Parts: sequence; structure tokens; C-alpha cells
Amino acid sequence: MAKFNYKFESVLNVKIIMEKKIQEEISLIEKEIKEFNNKRQIVIEERNRARLSMKGIQCRVSEYLSVKIFDTNLSKVIKSIEKKIEDLYESKMIKQKELIEKKKERKVFETLKDSQLQEYLLDERRNDLKELNEIAIRNFNGIEW
Repeated sequence: MAKFNYKFESVLNVKIIMEKKIQEEISLIEKEIKEFNNKRQIVIEERNRARLSMKGIQCRVSEYLSVKIFDTNLSKVIKSIEKKIEDLYESKMIKQKELIEKKKERKVFETLKDSQLQEYLLDERRNDLKELNEIAIRNFNGIEW
């Protein structure tokens, strides 16, 4: 029995590789999102500490302004981090849509492979049956009654 060779096997392999690549990119984006969320949390905690340090104490106006400017800068940093997180979420959504498309493409090629395999197996069964019939006819003709 001959071995089944799918003529689009190399294309299917490329589709699988591309799908894995996109999955890796999505996981890297998720890792970056997690890192930026951690940075955002650290900056928020720092801002809260600065606010608490000035609460209920008497200080000079210059110290107060200094803390206020620090607080404003930390708020800007938080907003920029949140903007980066939003951008990462958008790129993640785009990659997920790409991944869905790649999975559909791979599924089409796998379905085609399955149908070609079924046709191949059917042809092999027909050929085997034909050979068995020929052997049976030869054996029948060779025996004298």
C-alpha cells in the first residue's frame, strides 16, 4: 500500500507556523499589558503615599507646591501608562482577529486533507479489491474440474 501524500502539506505547515507565531505575539502583548498594569499600580501607590505625607501637617508653600507638582506629574505618568495599555489592548484585538482568520484557513486545508485522504483510501480499497478479483479469477481458471 502506497503512502498518502497530501499535495498541500507544505502550505498547511506554513499555516500552522503562522498561527503559532500569532499566538506567541498575543502572549507577548498580554505580558506587556500585565507589566504596564504593575507599573501603573506602583505609580498610583507612590502618588497616594505623597498625598498622605502632606495630609494634616503644616508645611511651607514651596514644599506644598513641590508635592502638588509631583502629584500632577504622577497623574500624567498614570495617564500615559493607561494610554499604552489601551494601545496594547487594541493591538491584541487585532492579533486575535488575525488568529481567527489563520485558524479558519488552517481548518480549510485540514478539511481538504481529510477529504483527499478519504478519496485516497477509497481508491486503495478499489485497487485492492480489483487485485483480489484478478487473483481469484486466475486461481479459478487454473483449476480443472
